[in-house]
Amino acid sequence: MMDTDILDLLEDIGRTSVARLSPAVMIAGETATARRSAILRAIRGTVLPRRLEFTAANGDCLAIEVNSSRITEVFKVPAGQIPDFETEPRAELIEKLAGLVSDISISPAPLELMSGKPDTALEVDEVGITFSEIENACAAIELPSEPIVSVVPNVEKPVDDCPPAEETPDAATTLAQRFFDASSRFASGRVFVDSAEDTAPLLEGVCKPSEPMYPDQDTLARFVADLAGWDGDSQQEIEDPQLIVMRPTGGKGAGLAVLSDRGQIAVAIHEARKLGSVVNLWTSLQEAEK
Repeated sequence: MMDTDILDLLEDIGRTSVARLSPAVMIAGETATARRSAILRAIRGTVLPRRLEFTAANGDCLAIEVNSSRITEVFKVPAGQIPDFETEPRAELIEKLAGLVSDISISPAPLELMSGKPDTALEVDEVGITFSEIENACAAIELPSEPIVSVVPNVEKPVDDCPPAEETPDAATTLAQRFFDASSRFASGRVFVDSAEDTAPLLEGVCKPSEPMYPDQDTLARFVADLAGWDGDSQQEIEDPQLIVMRPTGGKGAGLAVLSDRGQIAVAIHEARKLGSVVNLWTSLQEAEK
């Protein structure tokens, strides 16, 4: 390369460079899956001891210490308890760390990364959890393509233990009522609330009185009020009906699917692995509405 070429290259760099106003780096990714992959790449690419902070648009933050592509400490989590590296079994730590990485990936975009010096010097015996262990555990956790609201993933659909519902539109029932009825195939507990009618809520399965997940009147009232507030805040961007999907940290345990449609709310409590059944039912009900 000639001297003039080098000068031209430097001139182009100086002309196109833009000063960074913040030390934060934007994590690229339109979907939760893409953001999780980017987070894993950041962990894998961290060789020297660093404190990595991943912050979502809603303020959720995951702060970890990484060294040699290993997570050696957790300082802050989006929700729940911070894992204890000294007392918890390694297998549980791996599962929890994979759940935390997945949880921050699901949080609203954009996602920002701050990299700084660790708070304390690295101890000699701090082996940490390797990148490969976390990556393998993350692979077992399914992510929705869009956070929170009605999910029809662009990635491969989860395994569905139940055949797709063959729903036939019925003028006498609403979409929320049909979701409540059909979800009995995979749900362990169900709730139906019609806030527009002065009727008692329908409670089935583990949501019945005296059962472990029975919601009392105050809990239901707060839930309906919160959902009404969500509808009011999002009505300009999202139209009813809406399907809200919540999954447990780590991808195991009970999941929650909530269908909200013009004041009617149907809730289905299901095993996390049966997310595919929820998606298939939602899709079939929407097609039946056309």
